[in-house]
Amino acid sequence: MNYFDAIQSLSHLAVISEYFLQITLDKSGRVISSDSGLGPLPTFFDRKEKPIFFADCFAADNWGKYESQRLKAWKNSHQSFTVNLQKIVHPQGELVDTKWEFFFITEDFGTCLGIGHPVTQSSPYNLGLGDFFDSTSREGKEIIDSILENKLLGFWEFDLTKKGDKISQGLGQMLGYTQDELAGATPISWQKHIHADDFPYLIRDLRSHFKATGNLPFKKEFRINQKNNQTIWALGFGKTIEWAATGHPTKVLGCILDISDRKKQETWLKEHHYFLKELAFEQSHTLRARVANILGILEIMDNEPQNDESKRLLRLIKNETMLLDQSLRKSIKESVQKNKSIENNLISGGETE
Repeated sequence: MNYFDAIQSLSHLAVISEYFLQITLDKSGRVISSDSGLGPLPTFFDRKEKPIFFADCFAADNWGKYESQRLKAWKNSHQSFTVNLQKIVHPQGELVDTKWEFFFITEDFGTCLGIGHPVTQSSPYNLGLGDFFDSTSREGKEIIDSILENKLLGFWEFDLTKKGDKISQGLGQMLGYTQDELAGATPISWQKHIHADDFPYLIRDLRSHFKATGNLPFKKEFRINQKNNQTIWALGFGKTIEWAATGHPTKVLGCILDISDRKKQETWLKEHHYFLKELAFEQSHTLRARVANILGILEIMDNEPQNDESKRLLRLIKNETMLLDQSLRKSIKESVQKNKSIENNLISGGETE
């Protein structure tokens, strides 16, 4: 996926979304285009009226931050840069914190297209990401949540007719490719970076998606090997967007999310699960066995001749020991229930295979 295509995809994402914002600025800060969420209305799109500038959309003192990041990216030959800006809400004049990524779309590194979103809102309503997925489905919500948590690694496209791969800039950079390599004429295949142990299962699920004529969503967890030999866990979603007249798939579009943190949590859960199992075993077979021994000794002592004070102390020890045994039984029961809950979570979380 060449650079322009990637920018066009991002631009389209913002246009159809009720959560993302879009703006295009020239070198002077003049607004070339924007969505309806930015700038003073209703004359914003009237070219005959006074031009709109950066300060009409964002806090005036934010221009320095924007320009500083733009120049820094330009000097380092980066194709994009991020900056936090305070968006003006018209006509009230209130300020809303927003996070943006700007992309250079002209050779002079002057004109920038920006994609932003509010950072004060924990989760959007009706995000509407178009035909790529159903935002009301479980898979759709998972993609949305991951995008908003900055876990989106990138997009991929596979043409089954031409056997050709296209990947977004973000995915290519994550795999470890340079800008020159991504801009080269040789297509970069992300499939070759899939861990060898996971690849057969990914292909199996992709074929199941094809056989179900798209009714069975493609969703798979797998490991990705980067060029620097680092391995990360990823979650891949895919959807067939073109079908031949014969009913065979011709083009598949997908996105890849980073789930490395979730996998670390799952590892911790498994370790905690084994700890609870061992603790329950220790409580059940060791501690309660010793408590039973103590109770047995107390029964023997209770049959021996004793004075009143000895009998009182013996009853006290016996009662406390029985209370200890009850506490152990309760603790064991809770450990077993917690253990089952963790097992169910691990099973529902799914396995790579």
